[in-house]
Amino acid sequence: MKGLTYKKCILYTFIAILTLCFPQTGKAQLHFYPPFWYAGMENDTLEVLVYSEGDPITSLDLDTPGGIVLLERTPFKNPRYASFTLFIGGERPATLRIQVNGETHNYLFKERQKREVARFSQADVMYLITPDRFANGNLENDSLPGFAEKKYGRSKPFGRHGGDIEGIKAHLDYIKDLGASSIWISPLLENNQADESYHGYAITDHYRIDPRMGSNKAYQVLIRTAHKKQMKVIKDMVYNHVGTGHFLYRDMPDSSFFNLHKGKPDGYKQTSYRATTVTDPHRSREDYETFQDGWFVAHMPDLNQRNPHVARFLIQNSIWWIETFGVDAFRIDTYIYPDQAFMARLSKQVKKQYPGFFIFGETWVHGQPIQSYFVEQMRYNPLNTYLDAVTDFQMYYAFNDAVHNKQSWTGGVSKIYYTLAADYLYNAPEKLVTFLDNHDLARFAGNVQMDLKKLRLGYNWLFTMRGIPCLYYGSELGMHQTKNHGLLREDFPGGWPEDEQNAFTPEGRTPIQDSIFSYLRNLLQWRATSQAVAKGKLTQFVPEKGVYVYFRHSAQDTVMVIANTADTAVTHSLKRYRELWPLHASGTDVLSGEDIRSHEVLLPAMSSRIIQLKK
Repeated sequence: MKGLTYKKCILYTFIAILTLCFPQTGKAQLHFYPPFWYAGMENDTLEVLVYSEGDPITSLDLDTPGGIVLLERTPFKNPRYASFTLFIGGERPATLRIQVNGETHNYLFKERQKREVARFSQADVMYLITPDRFANGNLENDSLPGFAEKKYGRSKPFGRHGGDIEGIKAHLDYIKDLGASSIWISPLLENNQADESYHGYAITDHYRIDPRMGSNKAYQVLIRTAHKKQMKVIKDMVYNHVGTGHFLYRDMPDSSFFNLHKGKPDGYKQTSYRATTVTDPHRSREDYETFQDGWFVAHMPDLNQRNPHVARFLIQNSIWWIETFGVDAFRIDTYIYPDQAFMARLSKQVKKQYPGFFIFGETWVHGQPIQSYFVEQMRYNPLNTYLDAVTDFQMYYAFNDAVHNKQSWTGGVSKIYYTLAADYLYNAPEKLVTFLDNHDLARFAGNVQMDLKKLRLGYNWLFTMRGIPCLYYGSELGMHQTKNHGLLREDFPGGWPEDEQNAFTPEGRTPIQDSIFSYLRNLLQWRATSQAVAKGKLTQFVPEKGVYVYFRHSAQDTVMVIANTADTAVTHSLKRYRELWPLHASGTDVLSGEDIRSHEVLLPAMSSRIIQLKK
C-alpha cells in the first residue's frame, strides 16, 4: 500500500469487499459441460449444458464450423441454464463460437489420442485405495478456503486427513512390488460438502478433481506414471446420486433432474435398500419405487436418469474422463440403485466408443440369483447390461463363513463350495471381483481377531480362487479396524511426514506387519508366474470333514489348493483327486518350497497349502 493515501486505501478495500459479496457477471461465471469435446467420436451427437452463475441466459447463438450442425437449443425452467445439441460429422479438430448474452466464447473440439484399451483378466490383482487415508504427498492442499468441510485433522475419524494424488503417485512402486497390477481409487472428484467430504461419494462437480486431492493435471500425471510402470487405473464412478453441494441440486435446471418426493423436506425419502425389488416378479410398485427413487442418504440427492438431459450429462462425462485421461476401467458405485435401463445404455455407449473397456458394478446383495442378474445378458434379465462383472459379495460371505464356522451341510467351508457351484448363473464367473474386505466392510484381519492362521487361509483362497482379486490398502499390514467407516478407513502408517513409523519400508514395519506383508508379497509374486491361476479352469471337490480341495489347471500348469478348516490337524489322502493329481505325482508347496512326494498331506488346524504339480 506504499504511496497510497489513507482515503484510497479505504476506497480500494471497500471495492474489494463489494467484489467478494457481489460477484461480477462475465466469462468466469459461465460454464460449459463438458468443457470441451473431441472430433471423430463414435457417437456423433453431443449435448452441451450451459450454466451461468450470474445473469440469466437471455440469448444463445452458435457459429458452427463445417461438419458441425446445430440440432436443438433447449431452455430450462431455471433461466440460468440452457443447452444445445450438435451433430458432429467432422474428423478434424474445430472451434465452435458461442454467443451467450452477446458475449463470445470458444468451444474446442480436440484431436483424439490413439490408445489401446486395457484388458482385465484373472491375471490381474486390484489394490483399492481410499485416497484421503493413504498418503499425504502435498501438505499445501490439506485444507483450502472455499470448502464447506469443517472437520480437518487426523484425530477426526470422519474428517479429512490430507491424503491425495501425489501421495498415491509416490507409492506406486510399493504397490507394484507388492504384486498388484491395477489401482482402484475411491472417487477423487470435488466433494464440497459440510460433512464427511473425505470419502468422495458425494460429488459436487463432475469435471473437477477435488483441489484437496490435487488437480485434473495431477490426475493425468498419475495415470501416465502408472501406465509407464505397466499398471492400470480404475476410476470409481457414481451415477445414482450427487452431493447436496452440487450446482445441479443447489440451483436446479428444473425439478425433474432429481427424484424429489412430495411432502418431504428437500424432496428426501430414503431408499429401502431392498435390491430384491428389482428382480422380484411379485413386487409392489410402491416397494420398487421406494428402492429405485429413494435417496441413499439425506445428503446425497437421487439423480433421475430417466431425464434425457441427466442421462446425456452422465454418459458424456464418463466418455470424457476416458478420452481425456486414459482411464483403464470403471467401478460403478451402488450399481443396482439407478434406473437400470439407463445403466445398460451407459455401458453400451462406453463400449461402443471403447470396445473391450472393463466395467464392473457394486452389487451389495444377498444370494447368487440377484447378484448374477446384473451381469451382461442373463436369462431372466430383459436388459443386456453390458456389464463385465460385479463385486462378488457372495464369495466374500463364503470366505468369512468358512473361517468362522465349522463345516455343515451348507455352512462353513461348504458355503464356498455352494457359491462356486452357482457359477452357472454367469457367462464369465472368472471376471467377478473377489475380496476379503473393502472400504465399506470391517477389515478381515479384525474379523479373524488377528489370527494369522485364518488370515493366511483367507489370502490363499482369495488369490487362487477364480475371479479378479482385490486387496484393500493396508490389509497387507494386518490393519484390523472393524468399528465404523471412519475408523476402518484408517491412515496408512508412513503416509504422513510426521508419522513415527513408515510401513512402506521393510525396516519401518513391526514384526507382525512384516510377517503378513512378506507372506502376501510372496504369494502374489508367485501368482504372477502361475498360468493355472491366470488362465486356468477351476475344478472343486465336495468338502469332507472340514477339508476342502480345488484345483486351478491349464494345459501347462496344475495347482492344488487344499485347506483344513477343522480345529484339529489331519493327515489327508490325495487318492480321491486322481483325475487331476495322478498316481505317483509329486509337487512343490509354492510358499514353503517343500517337496510333496507322498500320497498324503499333513494339514495343521485352520491351514491351507498351495501345491504346484511337477511335470
